[in-house]
Amino acid sequence: MITASSIILIASALAASQQQEPVSAGYEKSYVIHAESAWLSPENKISPAFIQVASGKIGWISTTDRRREKTNILGQSQGKGALIKVKGTLAPGMVDAWTSFSPQGYTSDRKSSATRDVRDSLPVQVEIADMQLYSQVLAAREAGVAAVYLSPGWSQLRLGVGSPAEFTVLDLPQVAGRPMLDFAIGAASGDLFSATYNGQELYDAFVEAQEWRDSFDDYDTKLEEFPEKLEKYQEKLQKFIDEHGPDAPEKEDGGEEKAAPKPPKRPKSPSAPKASGQRDLLLAAMDGKYAVRIQAERLSDIRTVLRLREQFNIDMVILGGFEADLLADELRLAQIPVVLAATPSHHTNDNGRDFFSRYQSLIEGGVKVAIASGGADGHQMMLLTRAGDLISRGADPTTVWESLTTVPAEILGMGDYGSLSSGSSATMLLFEGNSPFDASATFKVHKPK
Repeated sequence: MITASSIILIASALAASQQQEPVSAGYEKSYVIHAESAWLSPENKISPAFIQVASGKIGWISTTDRRREKTNILGQSQGKGALIKVKGTLAPGMVDAWTSFSPQGYTSDRKSSATRDVRDSLPVQVEIADMQLYSQVLAAREAGVAAVYLSPGWSQLRLGVGSPAEFTVLDLPQVAGRPMLDFAIGAASGDLFSATYNGQELYDAFVEAQEWRDSFDDYDTKLEEFPEKLEKYQEKLQKFIDEHGPDAPEKEDGGEEKAAPKPPKRPKSPSAPKASGQRDLLLAAMDGKYAVRIQAERLSDIRTVLRLREQFNIDMVILGGFEADLLADELRLAQIPVVLAATPSHHTNDNGRDFFSRYQSLIEGGVKVAIASGGADGHQMMLLTRAGDLISRGADPTTVWESLTTVPAEILGMGDYGSLSSGSSATMLLFEGNSPFDASATFKVHKPK
């Protein structure tokens, strides 16, 4: 039987999972790039490299030119198609899983931040429809970033729904990947933001949502029992009317004065638990419709994230995680990735625990780590520099490269980003020198046509 709770929960799930139909990013041309080499990974480099690009995606990758002669319906030759020769090495564009991107005027939205959805405020795909986002996308491309995460903000406990985004031919963001709920708890290190709410309050919010859901079981039971109670009431009422109504036979009172008889009370119809948009989002996360991103810096707050993961089996991502390396084993077992920021405020030496040591401890502990700009404008240009610093101090180049590409792409549910392979995004880096980490080497960005 379909119960009231089932109907409401189904409606909540449908609302949470509602996605816009995939739309084209506007790239239309097909051509082949001939580069000196392609960096499939730090340990896998091919030379020369021929990469076919079609509608913004990679068609094939080869060490030979696989173009074939084309003919029209009359059998006349139309050539092999466009070939673009470039100097340098091609590599996949980076994925920034923690940015400050937001639509123009978004922060002035009067809607509660707890239920705000950044996807609702994205501009239509019209040239320079949002100058703020347009400028941010251009800066990201210039830094070698191919995809980002659009956060709903980070000034309160409940921040709403954010979304991964790719870039269109008009240099505007377009929804892609998996939407997520954003939160910030505790007090961050440095000056990123002041104290917000404590982790216990966030935990209590999830507990309250679960209790609200459980209360529907009682409501359904009462709803099923109500017709029977109403029928019994009607029987009692009829009996009362028969015995005490105007047509009832008079009874001898024996001379004693008695209180007037009272009719039976009509049972109240069960009241459904009150719905809440904020609670619905938490329930959707518990149902797997959203992952949950929590900026948590200190041990107590990170333990709250672990507690939520264990009790509600929610897909979690930690942002910042200044002390996350101290709980690396627990995070690995819980399969919670950490997004570290390239901003200087996250690299302060704290009893020898600088950025390198914290990164290495997490990696050695088996935690998946992404390196991101950290929600600060202009810091995307630091991504490769920060990565180069890690490698110069002994970090594994392959692991560092994955932290800039495949790991953040996996976190954001963007499987067609972060690597050079058939079907992947054709937004690529073109660098000179031995690697993109070489600070003295120049690099450009290939934007699909």
